[in-house]
Amino acid sequence: MTSFNTLFNRMFQEKSKSVYLIYLIQAFATLFFTIMMTVSAGGHSQEVVVGNARESINPIVEFLFMFAVMMFMTSFIAVFVYWIVSSVKNERINRSQTWRLIPISDTKFLLSNFGTAFFTYIWLGILEIATVIVASLPLLLSSKEIKIALQRSNFDFSAQDWGQLLGGLFLMILLGYAWYAVVSLINLSSRSIMDFLPSGSSKVLVFFVRLVTVIVIIWLFAYAGTTLFSVIGRFTPFAFLAFDVIVTLIDILLLNKFVEAKQN
Repeated sequence: MTSFNTLFNRMFQEKSKSVYLIYLIQAFATLFFTIMMTVSAGGHSQEVVVGNARESINPIVEFLFMFAVMMFMTSFIAVFVYWIVSSVKNERINRSQTWRLIPISDTKFLLSNFGTAFFTYIWLGILEIATVIVASLPLLLSSKEIKIALQRSNFDFSAQDWGQLLGGLFLMILLGYAWYAVVSLINLSSRSIMDFLPSGSSKVLVFFVRLVTVIVIIWLFAYAGTTLFSVIGRFTPFAFLAFDVIVTLIDILLLNKFVEAKQN
């Protein structure tokens, strides 16, 4: 049997290729936009404004900071694109005969598939944040006004603040996992139904089956969420954890009993 760590590392490496491709495209697009903004500025010296103070900045420092700002702005598009790309790749892996032939349980297979998609998503965010920080450092280190403003800032976090931060981080992880689990549930359930249709069914019929399946699942989730909210009074990380577990169990059942792998 293949270990979970081995499969996780292999899937992470495979999905990281998409991360690096999207990151490189984003970086080149950001560089292009930054050059265009610099040219449109006509080479005039710029100033950084901190409160009521103004300070002239070096053209190279200015260029790097503009690059950091553009990188931050394009990050929202990049992470959304990877959100879609990783979801599609997840479903291809679920249906891939090559991946499904790996000797490992369906539970570990799905957890590895969902987990690597989410962590590569986080890895893309880390690359973007690191790029923004590095490109912003020259301005932060060279500007006296920014240094003074940072020294005057109060970043004292209480135990309650740290608790809320960790709780929010845990909730974000559960929500990210839930997205991939729900997408797989919709795809696997519709695929299970279509496998029972006569061969050669029209594309219109296939589309109708998928549409009805999506509507029914969304309605069930909305009904379950409303019921859960009325029982506990508010959404908590434990409620989302229970939701993730239930959806994952359904995915495992569908993958194991109803969905057949296909050749690549």
